[in-house]
Amino acid sequence: MSRTPSNPPPRGGTGRTRSLPRTKRAYALTALLCGALVVPLSLGSANAAPDDGTGAATAAGKPAKPPKPPKAPKWKLLHQEGFKKKLDPKRASWTRETYSEPFDTIMEDNGKWYANDYGPAWNTAFNSFDTYRKEFKVGDGGWLTASLSARDWNKDGQIEKEPSITNSTAGGQTVAELNVPDHTGGAIFRPTESLPDQYRIEYKLKTLDFGGKRNGTIDYDNRTNGYSKDGCKTQHPWGEGSNSPGWEGDASAPYCEWQDVRAGKYGYNGFHFLSIVDFADPAPRNNHFWHYRRKVLMDSFSQHPDRVGTGTGGRVCNSADGTYYDYKDSSFNTVNMWISGLPNWTPGKGGLAGNSQWFMTSCSDGVAEQQLSSAAELQPELMPNQDYTFAIERDATGYTLEASGNFARAGQQTLRFHRPFIVDDKPIWHYNVKPGEYDGRYNNSLVQNDYNGSATWPDQWPSGSAYPDSFVIGDLYTNVYEGSASLTDIKMFVPQGKK
Repeated sequence: MSRTPSNPPPRGGTGRTRSLPRTKRAYALTALLCGALVVPLSLGSANAAPDDGTGAATAAGKPAKPPKPPKAPKWKLLHQEGFKKKLDPKRASWTRETYSEPFDTIMEDNGKWYANDYGPAWNTAFNSFDTYRKEFKVGDGGWLTASLSARDWNKDGQIEKEPSITNSTAGGQTVAELNVPDHTGGAIFRPTESLPDQYRIEYKLKTLDFGGKRNGTIDYDNRTNGYSKDGCKTQHPWGEGSNSPGWEGDASAPYCEWQDVRAGKYGYNGFHFLSIVDFADPAPRNNHFWHYRRKVLMDSFSQHPDRVGTGTGGRVCNSADGTYYDYKDSSFNTVNMWISGLPNWTPGKGGLAGNSQWFMTSCSDGVAEQQLSSAAELQPELMPNQDYTFAIERDATGYTLEASGNFARAGQQTLRFHRPFIVDDKPIWHYNVKPGEYDGRYNNSLVQNDYNGSATWPDQWPSGSAYPDSFVIGDLYTNVYEGSASLTDIKMFVPQGKK
């Protein structure tokens, strides 16, 4: 059986490439006409990550079988939350974000990267609105935190469309409902404390409405790909790099002239089923920030047909027979199960910082490949009477990603892929939660030489560093993604014998 798509990406691509810098306006037209998800590097992809491979290819070019995964630890349940108690009983207040304690100076919301690329006009765009945060504890001992972000468009102290996390019922079960009525909001669950060095996190997804087709069409309920049809919806002020297609790269442009998220070349919606990130206390931020902060993840990536164009849009694995089919032939409700690899340490002008992306499917025998490949396709029409379970484990050797449910074409399946921390000298980004797990071999400096400034951020993975894990469930992007979802039974396990 063939595992080669009709339009394979060039060697050295990042898999799910988000921004494809151009040196001339003609490049944008070329991308639109060709509809390619990944543009060949001959077009000067300034932010494409290097090909750091999995080191698991045979001489024939087919992926070799991955190493046999270790036996899973015997887990004991530490926490479980079914959302029977009222969420946010004390009605936590919204607080304006001042960025007095930014996570970093790179691609945080007020990061230097944007000003160095876009110039002084970006600061004006960034300061044209206010961001508000809200958090409250959930579960026994407050082990979970609900974290929300919202935009005050005219800076009058009133949030126009508040996101929320509230109690509800679905399919006869109590659930937490995440509702993000505007793409500039965010709503997530995260652990209140960083995770231990070995754990299993799992939950049940009861409903999902963050884009994709319903009953064969992407337009339903007066929405397009899950977005309301009111007004403009763009990535402003955290657009793709200034050299990317879909806009003029001018930060002084009006809001509506930035890259459209509802349709066009950058039209897509999505949801993070379960992600592991490399810092404590995660909260919703702009989407580009997260592309440098994730370790492993499972997400949806609901592309608008404009983005797919005449290409395939990627490929989807039918785990029942081990063959791929084109994303364009799916309902756009697919599940990506993947890891983050090393970044491109020196993106070109008008590009963005971001990690390489490696996707695992049954069709690749679980080998992580640098090509956009979905592991399965959800059937939202079956929900909430049928649900999906997502889980991530970390043991002493690596991470295991797991998704279970009734998938399109494949039926009831449990997909489970283990990826060691390092495969043939190719690491999972910032895998070490303790200094002793890592010797500094991948340390480097992130360097930006851009149109309006330059900067160097040394020691991005030094010896002696540690990056404790946190999980994220929900909509963590504050300039793209819109919709609602409900979930229940978030569980945290630790190995037997540990507290």
